[in-house]
Amino acid sequence: MSVKRVLIAHQSTIPHYRVRFYQEVERLRPTWWDFTVIYDACETQKQFFLELDHETFGFHVKHVRTHGLTFGHRRLVFQTFPFTAWPYDLVVVGNSIHNLSYPLTYLWRLLGKSVVYWGQGRDTSVERASGLKGISEKAKIWLTCRSDGFFAYTKSVHDFMKHQGLNESKIFTLYNTIDTEKLRSIFEEHIRYRDDYKKSEGLDGKKVLLFVGRLNKRKRLDFLIETFAVLRRQDPQYHLIVIGGGDTSYITRLEETCGKDAISYKGFVSEEDINYFYVISDLYIFPGAEGLGPIQALCFDLTPVVIDSPIHNPEYDYLNEENAIICHPAVSPEAYADAIDTHLQDTDQWNRVRAQAWPSIRHLTVENMAKNFVHGINTILGSPRRLST
Repeated sequence: MSVKRVLIAHQSTIPHYRVRFYQEVERLRPTWWDFTVIYDACETQKQFFLELDHETFGFHVKHVRTHGLTFGHRRLVFQTFPFTAWPYDLVVVGNSIHNLSYPLTYLWRLLGKSVVYWGQGRDTSVERASGLKGISEKAKIWLTCRSDGFFAYTKSVHDFMKHQGLNESKIFTLYNTIDTEKLRSIFEEHIRYRDDYKKSEGLDGKKVLLFVGRLNKRKRLDFLIETFAVLRRQDPQYHLIVIGGGDTSYITRLEETCGKDAISYKGFVSEEDINYFYVISDLYIFPGAEGLGPIQALCFDLTPVVIDSPIHNPEYDYLNEENAIICHPAVSPEAYADAIDTHLQDTDQWNRVRAQAWPSIRHLTVENMAKNFVHGINTILGSPRRLST
């Protein structure tokens, strides 16, 4: 049997947390197919501030350049890999339109190649798309429903695409995740030093809140500023750690409103160093649109305090009343602050919810995600043998 070739261009680059995933796919895949991943080292450095050594990946990469064009707040990109995809039997691309290479790849399906999409199904950043955005969303769904398969991030994405008319037999749910097992091992190694770490930061006896994310409007930083001002008026022992790059005017406003001594702004923090701040914090607060962030918090027994919303990323599926504090969509800064303060005042509730954190996500491993992916590729390519999931 000749070896089938698969080309994967799920994202413009390979995020650092995806390297381990592809390594697991390489370990788990059958020998009758192999894969190559599109990789742009410059784009990786630009988006994630990381320089990854692709020689250590342990899987094949295809080097490309990403060409970008910005219109207002939206960036369109293009990569040349569709023109060299002919040798591959199956091409897996992202389920988005902003990378023009993805819809262009569909043309190979007209020539007998298999094309599969991978993603969120729809742009969750808007509740109802209209105008050009609405047209692009319809085009995305039209292409996906006529593809050879779809890798859904989560169960809610699976259900959405089924509702859009995609044959359920073509949908494979990955349960998108990060390296939870690695993060949990870091937590277990360092939790015994938590009090010492807090003292070294001058946070002994403080109620430490952690925000991790880009500093922009979508993260609802205005709401966060109002909330923290309420908390500081109630109890000056509250302290906020902010990690992330972006519009630092929000930090200036936080310091002016609440006092410089109440804020620790760390800017961009490396993957190796950021875990330290999860260990020393008491609550993870994030009033804006959520993604993978709460998963990392839960690995450290850190309860996320979030606001229910239809514009969260699909990984919001993993949160519930047992492992998180989920506020009403119309919650005010005062009510959000009260939810935080009440939770920290009730030691029994705080411990009870923390105890549910890791058990609620321990199944969301990179290995399980890779198993689901390999199973999907086996099925789409028509394997006589399928990997058990």
